[in-house]
Amino acid sequence: MRRPLPWALTWVLCLAPALVAQDPTAGPTVQAFLFGDALYTVDDGDGPEGFKLGQIVAHGNATLSERVLFFGEMSITARSTGYGLGMERAILRYEANDALKVSVGRYHTPISYWNTAFHHGLWLQGSVARPEAVKFGSRFIPVHFVGAMAEGQLPNSPVFYQVGVGNGRSTNIAGAGDFGDVNSERAVILSASLRPASLFGFRVGGGLYFDKVPSADEVDPDERIASGYLVWDRGSLDLITEYIAVRHDRDGSSATSSNAYYVHAGLRLPGELRDVTPYARYESMDIDATDAVFGSVIPDYEAIVVGIRYNFDALATLKIEYRNVTADGGEGQSALFFQTSFAIPMFGG
Repeated sequence: MRRPLPWALTWVLCLAPALVAQDPTAGPTVQAFLFGDALYTVDDGDGPEGFKLGQIVAHGNATLSERVLFFGEMSITARSTGYGLGMERAILRYEANDALKVSVGRYHTPISYWNTAFHHGLWLQGSVARPEAVKFGSRFIPVHFVGAMAEGQLPNSPVFYQVGVGNGRSTNIAGAGDFGDVNSERAVILSASLRPASLFGFRVGGGLYFDKVPSADEVDPDERIASGYLVWDRGSLDLITEYIAVRHDRDGSSATSSNAYYVHAGLRLPGELRDVTPYARYESMDIDATDAVFGSVIPDYEAIVVGIRYNFDALATLKIEYRNVTADGGEGQSALFFQTSFAIPMFGG
């Protein structure tokens, strides 16, 4: 049976922007950024080595009127067979006030802090790559989400919230339901964070995600994801820690739980070395081998990451990173990465 609340919420959020009176003579204001990166890898395992062109990413933000905005993000990604063009995000949003903003489109799922704080365009983040659990193409969490969202800041408080409903995972669980939901259940997302004004850069929060995962047989397992994070970003100090637990239950009696966490820290050096930021991260993923969804496709994972970011220009950076990875308890594999990334602002009328 389809749940009535998600269906009702979907219609409310989708129709809200259309109900706003627009000034037909007012043209949109457009701002855009272009991001890119290139990578050189040395690997002592079986991974690919040499040069690789990373993603070329375009961010575009259009103010259609005082309260209606559109955001789009597209990428061109190097692949072994050529290049792939992808629509990463496309969001139409109506801002009633600070407490209520409603939107519809394709999002980065707000079930992970890193997933919503650092988007496509690697100049934005401190490290060469995302943590494994939240990387683009991850099977551990649904990185992208197609649906509708309500969000805002509760009046006179440091509490921010997001509530969403939309399509769940695609048949390939690493993909989003861009062409509709593959089963009769809608995914529901709830997230909240606390950002006290007295603690500059401090943020603590978490989220919940509810859905049914498409399965090859007739029984789609229930999926419940819970996450929590703590962030302290004071400009010179960047501390992020996050925990994500995923529970699958096929028949009500054989539930399994898998979890992942990481701790990431970066410290920008003072004085004449202020453009240099050493960083380190520890990652862990513990996958239940009997998990009906993950058991055969995601290995246990552990990684130690150490690197340096050097901003040799205001909008260009060089990162040098060492990574040691252990998968399924095997022997650790080491790799060294050299990455340069950039951002180009472009402004429209």
